Amino acid sequence: MIAHALRDAGQRRTADSQAGQAGSRPDRRRVLQLALAGIWLLDAALQYQPVMFTRAFGQTLAASAMGNPALVADPIGWNASLVQQHAALLNAVFATTQLVLAAGIAWRRTTRIALAASIAWALGVWWLGEGLGGMLAGTASPVTGAPGAAFLYALLAVLLWPADRAGEPAPFTAARAVGARTARTLWAALWLVLASVALWPQNRAPQAMAILFLGAGNGEPGWLAGLDRHVAVLAASEGWPSRSCWQPCSRSSASPCGCPGLPSGPL
Repeated sequence: MIAHALRDAGQRRTADSQAGQAGSRPDRRRVLQLALAGIWLLDAALQYQPVMFTRAFGQTLAASAMGNPALVADPIGWNASLVQQHAALLNAVFATTQLVLAAGIAWRRTTRIALAASIAWALGVWWLGEGLGGMLAGTASPVTGAPGAAFLYALLAVLLWPADRAGEPAPFTAARAVGARTARTLWAALWLVLASVALWPQNRAPQAMAILFLGAGNGEPGWLAGLDRHVAVLAASEGWPSRSCWQPCSRSSASPCGCPGLPSGPL
């Protein structure tokens, strides 16, 4: 009897110890949610920059309409014109909205509402602020963040939704809300899009990557623009992507990197 009671007590202590250890581990999904909140906070801080309260912000938005179909470009032009007319007011609204999204995701009681709002806001920014990342204009590039930073924010919010599917435990964090198959499909589709965009002719052209890095420095702080210039010089001297990426793969008799239907010689 005593031995049985001691064994039961030992088992309870072991179970309590394991439960305590499990409770002390950080929830990976919660950590990633806080990281997403941090990204929105950074976006808000950048949105509060003085230059964003000028007409230059609206002009930047208008530029994202170039090359897009009229159905996409017209609302972008309307939004850009409105921002140019009321730059200070609307930019304050935009920046504060992103600040509220960051705070809402960080506070557990409002995480679900804030994630839902962030999906809607991110998709709106992707269209009206980023021109759908240039995907329909033919100007997208993985180097510049295709298919668009805001689109990735929305995708992360979906994968980090605070709910767990019934059934088997999720094999990884992103599968907890949508399931392993859906999560893998979404990530695979994203990487396929990135790969296909990288193969667009303008992204494979000589000096294409150097030009992208050089243009990225416009309006950036001096130290960051200088870093972009150094990378652009390196890309130009090494012939990225044509020589560095494609030529080594094309030395074999097969097509570059094993991709059927692509030219096998140097570009």
